Amino acid sequence: MPSEAPQHSTGPDDVGAGLGFQPVNELEHILARCVLTGARATLLRALARSTLCVLAGDAPPGLSEADAGGVRVPCVADTEGRHALVYTSYRQLAMAHRLGDDGPWFEVPVVTLFEKWPPDVDVWLNAGGELGFPLDPVDIATVADIGAGLEVDEAYEIGPDDEFTDFPGPSIPDTVDCAVVLSLFDVPQVLEVLRAFRRLEEPKGRTWRILLVLVDQDVGQTSLAQDVAAAVNEASDECCEVHVADVHDDEVYDAVAHLLQVGVPLWRREGLRVPDGPEDLDDLHLSSPQGTSDLPDTPTGPGPGDEVPPPEPPGAPPAGPAAGPLAGPAAGPLADPPGAPPGAPPADPAPEP
Repeated sequence: MPSEAPQHSTGPDDVGAGLGFQPVNELEHILARCVLTGARATLLRALARSTLCVLAGDAPPGLSEADAGGVRVPCVADTEGRHALVYTSYRQLAMAHRLGDDGPWFEVPVVTLFEKWPPDVDVWLNAGGELGFPLDPVDIATVADIGAGLEVDEAYEIGPDDEFTDFPGPSIPDTVDCAVVLSLFDVPQVLEVLRAFRRLEEPKGRTWRILLVLVDQDVGQTSLAQDVAAAVNEASDECCEVHVADVHDDEVYDAVAHLLQVGVPLWRREGLRVPDGPEDLDDLHLSSPQGTSDLPDTPTGPGPGDEVPPPEPPGAPPAGPAAGPLAGPAAGPLADPPGAPPGAPPADPAPEP
């Protein structure tokens, strides 16, 4: 399926042109996008799969150090606290600290750096470089959780320029699908339940389940979505996205039209219920294709006052042949002579001499 994300407004080479910033790697391109569009979750995911550059050796005069799991990181302090100085590329590090060709520095994976980060220190990305950006302790912990594969909202949040793909997934329902259907089976407002999957098109992008519940009556949509999410959580520990759409709301229905085309139907309410017994057949109001109440070619029994012919006695000759393509007089002495009209009585025998 094609991506549903909007196209990038700027190309990869000029994304930071308006910021006075020249990105040299994927992380810096995403940093510039984050500043321009506010796609903070996209930046946190990019950090979780990237590396950062840190000044090595003793901290320069006026700076302190923080211990991040055995990694010594230079910090600057002000009235708002301590800020660790880390950089998205060597270029930004060298520009900020005026490093020469032999200046000491090292590169470390962000997950390793943030895994045991001190809680009283935040991060100042590219401090003194072209494009600085702050990360508070919540952001730092979120990056560590994403890198560890934990289920956090930012791992699935789609930014303005993020690309994603929707696809139906397996046609046979799995355990989670069955749990969802069972949770909605007795809800009369539910018309249909569909399932699809969404995948973020980025390195290590997550994939998650999307459930669409169509209703045709007023119903507490929030509580219904919570019931579906609870059923998913009981069946598995995966992340899911639940949409409840009223088919009478044209705007909502149009918004989920794409999922209606992609999704796999898990269950739908049938319009004709199965009768419990013969006494319930009158409630079905059957009609003929012509719209009349009588069905053609339907045999009926004799009504009151109808004359019933007596049964044939044993040994009686069978009744005449039924009308149809095989009906017709048998060939023989009693057959009509040539030229005689069909059904004419046989001619009298000639008198004997």
